[in-house]
Amino acid sequence: MTVRCVLLFAGALSLQNVSLVILPPAVQRGQQATLLCNYDLEGSPLYAVKWYRGIWEFYRFSPNDNPPTKIFPYQGIHVDVSMSNASQVVLQQVGFNLSGNISCEVTTDAPSFTTAMVSQELMVIELPKKDPLIHTEKDRYDVGDTLRANCSSAPSKPAASLSFFLNENPVGYPSTRFFNVGDGLMTSVLPLEVRVDPSHISPSGNLTLRCTALVATVFRKSVEVILGPRTSEPVPERVTSPSCDPRSSHIQICIILISGLALR
Repeated sequence: MTVRCVLLFAGALSLQNVSLVILPPAVQRGQQATLLCNYDLEGSPLYAVKWYRGIWEFYRFSPNDNPPTKIFPYQGIHVDVSMSNASQVVLQQVGFNLSGNISCEVTTDAPSFTTAMVSQELMVIELPKKDPLIHTEKDRYDVGDTLRANCSSAPSKPAASLSFFLNENPVGYPSTRFFNVGDGLMTSVLPLEVRVDPSHISPSGNLTLRCTALVATVFRKSVEVILGPRTSEPVPERVTSPSCDPRSSHIQICIILISGLALR
């Protein structure tokens, strides 16, 4: 994440090493975020520390005021006053609307009246609550066959990035499709069509197909299926989930996957 620091006025070098840290770097929706404003006053008295979301101030600490803390209403911001002070602000029940630019502005008191502001992006996310799902057209393949499959992710924000691997080798193209499922969440579907060649087959004659889902830098989950050599008997389609239960949150994805394969 990019941090910006601006020295607004310096009557003397009495304010140094101003920095902003957001913990955790990617905050899950509904969880707690701690905003740390670090600075060195170089012996000068503190006049105020002001916190902004975008251009709107939502918290101020002024040691000379009584009380020293002041909260300004901002939709979706819930400051934990008991845990907030001159160097940190703790936010509870963080929502998606807080994603964006957070700034802290530090000002020293007389005689220097030096002000510095630092900014950083706050990212609010929601991780998938289920593993990725692989659906294959068949569960047995030989060299020369065309393997068709889909991988889908559970709803998240941001949408998951999906990738396929055959026996640890990346396959397919980055053609992920994204579907809005409401409440700010999206699901991802990645189709795969690849011709099986000898390098895809293990010594046992099987293929290991793996799908990996990534969300931001904090979520990575892989699932895999073992595809055996083709036989003369017809075999059912293979799915990493038991069925497309009408009560399941995956029902829309199941319909998309099955109808997509049926068109081929």
